[in-house]
Amino acid sequence: MNKLTNTIFDVDGNIWIKKENRNFIGRGRIELLQNIQLHGSITKAAKAMKMSYKAAWDSVDIMNKLSNKPLVTKVTGGKGGGGTVITAHAKEIIQAFGEIESLHKNYFQTLQNAFNEQIIDDHSEEPVFSRLSGTITKMNQINSNYEITIALQCGQELTCIESETFVQAKELTCDDEVQFLIETSNIVLTCDVSTNSARNLLLGVIESIHDDGINSNITINCDQDQIHAKITTASCQKLQLKSNDTIYASFKAYNINII
Repeated sequence: MNKLTNTIFDVDGNIWIKKENRNFIGRGRIELLQNIQLHGSITKAAKAMKMSYKAAWDSVDIMNKLSNKPLVTKVTGGKGGGGTVITAHAKEIIQAFGEIESLHKNYFQTLQNAFNEQIIDDHSEEPVFSRLSGTITKMNQINSNYEITIALQCGQELTCIESETFVQAKELTCDDEVQFLIETSNIVLTCDVSTNSARNLLLGVIESIHDDGINSNITINCDQDQIHAKITTASCQKLQLKSNDTIYASFKAYNINII
């Protein structure tokens, strides 16, 4: 598994200008117009773009039919012979599309920055999981997902959400013994019953705390079950956590992954 540290994810998308629910202008057709202008021929433009002549001709035909004014036209005779040219209106379309593309690029750069800021942590490590096991006691289908209740050995119950496809592939049913993972960084610790939106609240006692000055890795004993949580050193100090303290570990239903 690759580390996320210093990995930048790209957010991308394509622009299509449509009319009457039909594609009018996109990046490929803009390039086709530019190549027709450069080569003076649909055939040569298609060859330069490694397109078939039919695909290029069909694109030109659609653009001309959807446009308020022709974008591509033929000229005949005269010095140097005839050929195919783009119109002044086509040049206006190319210019307008370029401006929209610039706005589009800036917009997606903003989305990309926001996404990467959410998921990248300069101190991130390979994900560490708590591995638990339990018995499925209830399965409630909601649309294309299942809400699954799992009873742990300690008697406490957890709720997870899995897709219908996953449940059917695994052939999960009530009374099945299952193993599941919870990523340590998804666990929130509180000293009392929290009112947050997390579906699961697991009561336990702190068994050990290992602190590296940045993060505190905390092992929690829940009678016959053991989980691990990773919080910042500052959060650990704020909560004044120490061994043998009673603690509540909360996490969302989607944070449980049945394996």
